[in-house]
Amino acid sequence: MIFNNLIICFLVIGLNQTPSQDWNPYYKDKRISISYTSKVCNDQKNGFAFEYYFIKIQNLTDQTLVVNFNKSPEENSKEEDLTAFVLKPKEVKTGSCAYNPVKLRIYKVDRRPNKTSKAAPFVLSKISSIEVN
Repeated sequence: MIFNNLIICFLVIGLNQTPSQDWNPYYKDKRISISYTSKVCNDQKNGFAFEYYFIKIQNLTDQTLVVNFNKSPEENSKEEDLTAFVLKPKEVKTGSCAYNPVKLRIYKVDRRPNKTSKAAPFVLSKISSIEVN
């Protein structure tokens, strides 16, 4: 009886969990790991539906790091695409639809029904990390 209740409990918990988001590995060195996924951000109030690449950065060290990268290809790099922020030891930062001063997202494509546009590729350039004390 207890065994059957445990099985039912695990099944209910498993069915109620949201599926994990698939993250594509992009870059890894001895200090940081960068991966990405994409998701549509709907702003129904203003009539927008844009798909973005979300960036996830993980500090693999026990040190505080300053991470820098450009959210565009090196040949097209623009100053406004430069991203720099601090990562505490073992910290993970992840992009989202919500406002964040460190925008860990890149525009991919307009998903409104009346729009057709080509999806932008996911590209980062000038990736670096520096240990700080």
